[in-house]
Amino acid sequence: MSDTPQRVTRPRGRPPKDAQFAPIDQVMETVIEAFSVHGYNGVSLRTVNDELGVSRNLLYQRFGSKANLWRAAVDWAFRPLVDHLEAADDMSADPMVRLRVLIRSFIEYSATRPYLARLVTLEGAAATDRLDYLYHQYIEPIWSRFTPVFQVLQDQGRIKNTPPAVIYFLLTSGGSAPYGQIGLASLINADLMSPEETRVRLYAENVAEILLNGLSLSE
Repeated sequence: MSDTPQRVTRPRGRPPKDAQFAPIDQVMETVIEAFSVHGYNGVSLRTVNDELGVSRNLLYQRFGSKANLWRAAVDWAFRPLVDHLEAADDMSADPMVRLRVLIRSFIEYSATRPYLARLVTLEGAAATDRLDYLYHQYIEPIWSRFTPVFQVLQDQGRIKNTPPAVIYFLLTSGGSAPYGQIGLASLINADLMSPEETRVRLYAENVAEILLNGLSLSE
């Protein structure tokens, strides 16, 4: 008997619409990674199909256009962050504790999904319909969970009257920056990029401590 493996032949004709289609989570993760690294204009349905190893027209058949695919990927990526912060937020807690938990939860979640920070940075560079969608559907709702806590603490005279926008960019473009700039962060401090939960928690606690110390008024 020959040791040469027999060639597997494919049946003739086009494959069924969803033949060999990857699981939706795998598809969405591949898509959001592509958009977050190459930008909207640098991604085509064909190249993503190739990366997934599926028929070159499957994404078009399923989503209809690149714009629809982008929105589906953004929904898949950002909706769980909204849900995560909602679950972590104990509205009955002391406002300072509540703010610390929100900051820490945001950092820890971002650490495991670096495409979030990258995509916001890319899309935030110019006013587009995509940015409008991202802002109104996700950035604004996420940030609206933080701003009432700031207001309560300011009303109580416990933190400085710092504009929330300042804190937003310190947290998102500063605190979560290493996870959107993995290559640079690894060169500065490789340990910072360790996936170990204890290291991520330590980094998140450091960010929260610095932000809260900067905001707090002396008692």
